[in-house]
Amino acid sequence: MDSETILKTLHNLLQLQRYANNTIKSYCGYSQLFLEHTNKYHMLNEIPFAEIEAFINEKVFQDNIRASYQRSLVGAIKKVYELVNSQQIELNYLYTKQKPTQLPAFFSQEDVSQAIKHY
Repeated sequence: MDSETILKTLHNLLQLQRYANNTIKSYCGYSQLFLEHTNKYHMLNEIPFAEIEAFINEKVFQDNIRASYQRSLVGAIKKVYELVNSQQIELNYLYTKQKPTQLPAFFSQEDVSQAIKHY
């Protein structure tokens, strides 16, 4: 199955599952990058996991992508296999283990009142 057919199938199935238009656009864009990288393979099930790892590694180390972009790429690849190939693949080890940043602690109303009184 060629890349164009895979992307059209992915797009149609995401629409059928009522994904938001922006989500469909994102998944298809990320999937297109992956398929361009693996264009020497004719079928999804021919692509070795080492090739998927190489694609993610290239994006992380050469293109210096952010952790959120990495998660999106991995998620899109998993979705392509799931919807187009009816295959569940385990790629969770390619997700970043980076902890999400914590929101800063805010002052309570009492703290602000005390600070204003002492100012």
